[in-house]
Amino acid sequence: MPLFDYRCDCGARFEKLVRSWRDADQACPACGRDSHRLPGRVALTGGARPPAGPDQAPTSWEGTGRGDREYVAAWRRTLDRRERLAEKYPELSTKRDAIAAHEGVFEKAPLTYKELAQRSASSGDANQGAAEAVQARKAPSRI
Repeated sequence: MPLFDYRCDCGARFEKLVRSWRDADQACPACGRDSHRLPGRVALTGGARPPAGPDQAPTSWEGTGRGDREYVAAWRRTLDRRERLAEKYPELSTKRDAIAAHEGVFEKAPLTYKELAQRSASSGDANQGAAEAVQARKAPSRI
């Protein structure tokens, strides 16, 4: 049975359990006259959360349930939903650059192929570009 709030012309306010929302207004317990049903309260519960993004996706063979097709397909659908949502809301998009190196000096700031190409553009030598990136990572930052 739903619980409704009522108000009477005499100023009394009360709650009453009724069988259905279709039932007639209830009599006021204070004066006995018919009362008026008040609008229901709004319940603000729950919340909205975007689908998981690439950062939460499994990154290893074991993480995918050893290549379980259904699990991988479910993740693909989740990532597709996230991508469609990111098209509407760019703040949800995740910057994803291909990583050339991520160990050693590049552990905290991976070397992307984009950075490697920029560093080796003048010399045309990727090894020299990587060496420049290593030196840039090792140099103490001045604040």
